[in-house]
Amino acid sequence: MTIRSKKILQLLEKSRESAILAVDVYNKPSTKFRSYSYIVLMIIAWTALLHAIFERKRVKYYYKDIVIDGENKSWDISKCIKHLYKQDSSPIRKNLEFIIGLRNKIEHRFLPALDPHVIGECQALLMNFERLFVENFGEEYTLNDSLAIPLQLLSVNPDWRNKVLKELQSSEYELVKNYIDVYRDALSENIFGDSQYSFRVFLTPKTGNRKNSSDLAIEFKIYDPENPEDFGDKKDVVMVKENTVKIPVANLGMFKSGEVSKRVGAAINKKFHAASHHAKCWRHYRIRPETHSKNAERTDMRYCHWDEPHQDYVYTGEWIRFLINELSDPEKRLEIFGKELISINPA
Repeated sequence: MTIRSKKILQLLEKSRESAILAVDVYNKPSTKFRSYSYIVLMIIAWTALLHAIFERKRVKYYYKDIVIDGENKSWDISKCIKHLYKQDSSPIRKNLEFIIGLRNKIEHRFLPALDPHVIGECQALLMNFERLFVENFGEEYTLNDSLAIPLQLLSVNPDWRNKVLKELQSSEYELVKNYIDVYRDALSENIFGDSQYSFRVFLTPKTGNRKNSSDLAIEFKIYDPENPEDFGDKKDVVMVKENTVKIPVANLGMFKSGEVSKRVGAAINKKFHAASHHAKCWRHYRIRPETHSKNAERTDMRYCHWDEPHQDYVYTGEWIRFLINELSDPEKRLEIFGKELISINPA
């Protein structure tokens, strides 16, 4: 694809270089906190890519009321995502929003122990980026030729393990880990299991009794539970299969107001009460009628359902995720509540 616009070419170069640098930093043996540096650089890469897409489509991706050095400020990554995906709740969007929220949580914290917990989302972030880049600007911009599989040491030094265990017990770690757990819990099984949200693979050793018996020393395989016979010899890997038998339950995956408030408050590190704060939120976003309304069932089904037998409202995991994303913005909190919320654990 021939691109003549100088502005687009500059944005693509910035985007590609940021992505390559992100992977380079992540794979350096000397990097102690891989996730944060990687995420910051990948968000720069994603933002530049989305700006390039908007530039090509002639979308005015600027804030009209924010001027810096005489120029209107370009949209940040969150605004870009909302414009690109609109009402679409795809795994790619969920992955991006998770990464943005995680960046905000760890911005002033040093928590290397988080790295193993988010490697799937980090890998998906890169693959989604590569796919979107190529789809919009052609194969010549692929990153494949610039990246290599990193070497990994699977044995762990006991002193390092003890240090990590101490870090896992810290309040700083618990705060950020709670954000991760709450966000994931709010996702549907289809989204959470999608490789575009979190990319998970088995690293399978390959053995050969002749010099040329294998072209590659290792092989990445994605496990497909629908076709387990395609996975090869089970001796090569250890897999844990969870019990997948489920008994039908009414309102499975739905949450009462108190549980919504608990999860949202923990994720944004603010005191968040069901009777006051959550009520203001559902009124602000108009997702349901008042409690004793004659049209109680007229809800925004994405976020809220009317439970007829119990004469009460229940809320979706999507609503929890939406509130966490919205209320992570201090300006949005002021808009809804008229004042800043009280912090649970001040940073």
